[in-house]
Amino acid sequence: MASRYQIVCMVVDRGSLKRAADELGYTQSAVSQAVKALERELGTTLIERGKQGVSLTRDGKQYLPYLRQIVTAEAELEGKRQELLGLSSTDIRIATFTNVSRTVLPRVIRDFGALHPGVRFTLKQGDYTRNAQWVHDGVVDFCFTARGFTAGLEKRVVYHDELVALLPAAHPLTAKEKVTLADLASEPFVLLDEGEQSLVLDAFATHGLSPHVTSEVTDDYTIMAMVEEGLGVSMLYRRTVEGMRADICVRPIAHAPSRDVVAAWRSWDTMPIATRCFIDYMSSHIVN
Repeated sequence: MASRYQIVCMVVDRGSLKRAADELGYTQSAVSQAVKALERELGTTLIERGKQGVSLTRDGKQYLPYLRQIVTAEAELEGKRQELLGLSSTDIRIATFTNVSRTVLPRVIRDFGALHPGVRFTLKQGDYTRNAQWVHDGVVDFCFTARGFTAGLEKRVVYHDELVALLPAAHPLTAKEKVTLADLASEPFVLLDEGEQSLVLDAFATHGLSPHVTSEVTDDYTIMAMVEEGLGVSMLYRRTVEGMRADICVRPIAHAPSRDVVAAWRSWDTMPIATRCFIDYMSSHIVN
């Protein structure tokens, strides 16, 4: 839909309301109304109508260069809008953590990137608390975190995940089909460091238990390696251990602790179009 500025410039360039209307696909009456509306806005007559067509008034000649600048700016703005809708030359900034980076993002980024090859991704690795703070500070467009860390942010659940037990291959607890938190609390325990709040420790505390923590580790693969070497038992999220190659035994936990992993951002309406499209795409392509 043409703006009043475009219509007036078209009338001037074509020298006729009718020719401008025909080219724009409007009625002559609609073009005339647009011209009059702009004249009312500016408080002066811009165009004189005569038998030979239209001509600019003295004020119209003064205004015309500025009207053309507005038309050019409108075209550039529309071009940028189309560029963003087409998701080209756009950077999506994401704060993530190990589990998401390994199990979710690579495939989604690959598939989304194939559809929109002009999109670039910047990933920052943190934890629940730090990721949410990066969003508040405007360092990233959105983050992955847990449900309890999204105060002041909008959010969407991405997937649900539960903790499972990791045991050395020859450990006596491997004889059980399902282990309990009490079973794990009595063993040397390699604890996953999740930042300020630990779902693992909270789960033990809820059952009145305190694990015998011998090591606290932030990296999932290091935990697997330590369990494989018999340095203790541990708990990791099911998505993390799916497809792993370590020589360890995985067992479900009775009344397993679980979490909702969420994507969180400050405001959906003001977030870049490309980021919104990516979150929508991700939400529809991740299987719980």
